[in-house]
Amino acid sequence: MENKEAFFYYRNWLFTLLLNSEEQDILSEFKNILDLKVGTSKHDQLLKHFLGNNSSEIFSQKRINIFEIVLQTPNSNLNQNTCFLYQQYFEIEVIFLVLYSFITLNESDTIETELNNFKDRGGRLKKGALIDNLKHKLRPYPLTHKLFEAAYNSKIRNIIGHNNYKIVGDAIESLEDSTIKLSKLEVFKSIYSMQSLNNYLLNYFSNKSILNDDLQNSGILGMAFGLEDEQPVLSIFQLSCFYHLGDFQWADKIIFSIRNNELETDFGFRPPMIGLFSEELEKKWFNPLRETKKLRIYLTPIVPRDEEDNFITLDVGEFIVPKDGKPIDLEYEINKYEP
Repeated sequence: MENKEAFFYYRNWLFTLLLNSEEQDILSEFKNILDLKVGTSKHDQLLKHFLGNNSSEIFSQKRINIFEIVLQTPNSNLNQNTCFLYQQYFEIEVIFLVLYSFITLNESDTIETELNNFKDRGGRLKKGALIDNLKHKLRPYPLTHKLFEAAYNSKIRNIIGHNNYKIVGDAIESLEDSTIKLSKLEVFKSIYSMQSLNNYLLNYFSNKSILNDDLQNSGILGMAFGLEDEQPVLSIFQLSCFYHLGDFQWADKIIFSIRNNELETDFGFRPPMIGLFSEELEKKWFNPLRETKKLRIYLTPIVPRDEEDNFITLDVGEFIVPKDGKPIDLEYEINKYEP
């Protein structure tokens, strides 16, 4: 990827692409909660607060990478590491702060970031009370509410959070009287739900921090030489997330530079694309091209392939083409350098 902004933009897009339909619906509702007042000065102020004061925690290296699947439930054992991972996730407080602050803005048009009513005399956050409050406030948002309930299951919170448990086979029981029993599935569901909420939070703020005004020329992954009604055409393949950002900024003309068996193609962005040149390409494509004044180019969106039957193969992987490319006719220049 050409630059860091483009990489992060692509990463966030790929994250949403990998979600199943149910997860995409939850993410959409989650973002709607945080964006209900988008465009207002107070929303801007709240965004600035969290991106400024809390960015180190939101983008912390302690978090599991947004693409990384840490737990595969059927193949994982319930052990002390599982409980430790739960406690690590439970200690991430910024998810509570963000949800409470944005919901408060939505309900009363006020900015509340201190949450003093949910702190003890030492200034520590009373997470239990805040979690219960958020469960109530999230009821109008059923998908997020269900995920939050699963993430912060009060039974799991009480026995693991207070170190009052023992592991018995594939279950967790309360230490003293075994009156509380939790299955392996319940525990892993809670951990996965917390991971999902934190990933959604990271995705939201990462998108807000990326400047995508100048990314419309990013994400070019390959090209293909073809013929259309016996006339040479060039297909340029661009990742769909960048394709939809706006008009590609073309140069005045396409420049082909041939050196021995190497072909350099300059579309007007840096660096140019470099590939192999052959006598067959010269005969079947470049010779007919020299008979025309302009070259027909198709800028074509692509998406990484999952299991689709129809796909194209580029040097960097397999992709599907969701829609036909946009045509443009440009002047060209062919420079062939002798060895």
